[in-house]
Amino acid sequence: AVVSTQSTGKLNGDDVLYSAAVITVHASQSISWLHHRMPALLETEEEVQQWLHSGRLNASSTLDLLSSRTCIDLYPVSKVVNSTSTSGPACLEKAEPQKKRKVNTLDRFLTKKRKISDSAEPNPPEPTPSPQGTPSSSS
Repeated sequence: AVVSTQSTGKLNGDDVLYSAAVITVHASQSISWLHHRMPALLETEEEVQQWLHSGRLNASSTLDLLSSRTCIDLYPVSKVVNSTSTSGPACLEKAEPQKKRKVNTLDRFLTKKRKISDSAEPNPPEPTPSPQGTPSSSS
């Protein structure tokens, strides 16, 4: 379970403000290549109950739950996760790693343009003085 906190409060009049926050910790070594933070995770039912009932427990023992964990499996998933209208087990299924795609005509064109601009002279030619004493371009 991801550790979070929630609250509600009144704004102006009858407007209710609902808020939630995901609590993060320093990333474990297994995920630090991706980001320097990760959600705090609870691994057991006992830890979940301790977090939910933390008001009745010792604060320092509850805070001990907030540490980096290595209980995460990393694997590719289907592109269905990119749609907000998709939910369910399909979002969790392992997918085959993407194969390198073929380079299309636009990619080749942009690569050629980049190579041409990369090979262009880094310094333009120096301007040569004109007869009136003001610089002019030699091209």
